[in-house]
Amino acid sequence: MRDLDWDQLRIFLAVHRGRSVRAAAQLLRVSHSTVSRRLTELEAGLGARLFDRGPDGFSLTEVGAAALPRAERAETEILGLQRDVFGQDARLSGTVRITMPPVFAERLIMPHLAEFAARYPDVRLEIIPTYALSDLSRRDADIAVRFQEKPDSYLFGRRLPRFADAIYATPDYVAAHRFDGEAPTATWLGWGDSEDLPAWVADTPFPRCRVWHDCADPLAQVEAAKAGMGMAVLPCLIGDPEPGLVRVLGHPPYKGRQGWVLTHPDLRTTERVRVCVRFICEAVERHADLVTGNHGGGA
Repeated sequence: MRDLDWDQLRIFLAVHRGRSVRAAAQLLRVSHSTVSRRLTELEAGLGARLFDRGPDGFSLTEVGAAALPRAERAETEILGLQRDVFGQDARLSGTVRITMPPVFAERLIMPHLAEFAARYPDVRLEIIPTYALSDLSRRDADIAVRFQEKPDSYLFGRRLPRFADAIYATPDYVAAHRFDGEAPTATWLGWGDSEDLPAWVADTPFPRCRVWHDCADPLAQVEAAKAGMGMAVLPCLIGDPEPGLVRVLGHPPYKGRQGWVLTHPDLRTTERVRVCVRFICEAVERHADLVTGNHGGGA
């Protein structure tokens, strides 16, 4: 048997976590064929199957289950070593990987990251727009912008302003519909909820309005609301600047989301990470009125 290498262990762990070659390829950001080939090589080198392939995905064989704890311990040690080395890097150069929600990337921070890139030309930015939570302990990213009340306790974070929501529709939609009373005619754009009356509707000023159309992407909801398909709960960050939308009946913003810029404690002293975290926080603060809903808007 050939000696195992870290890339093979990464393939093994990714296939286990994703339960398919395709999901593992997405986790590792490599091609489907690369994962398939490396897994075949690993099993051939071991002389044993690590996974059973079934209709519900890949499941560990007895050999795979026995190998899993050791592979995870090896991963912990290797990633810890990488963070230790990376954390001692005082150069203002190299790559910084940042994960953030697509709306935040597209509607707020991208022009500022362009400014950062011009100011620090030796730092390469890898921007990952996603709503998924990247695992910072596994170096899926160096910095994560997240919206949650309490981030994981092991992470180092800087608090951002609360990102407020408000209710938006077109002026014509507001003029043509009733929003309260026994039989309101206005309807919500939903988020794909399974319930007829989702909890978030009950928390709004218009709990009697039913959810009719569904669209789980905030930027697509903007377009649906602009087309007159209903009213939408949107972050003020994207609703207030949108020329085709107004806040319904002038209701103030509500239900803010707490924002954070997070990194692993081992990377706090890495100069390019430290500078980038500070830059993102300062950029958001420059738009505090917009993100907190104090920018304006009304009908």
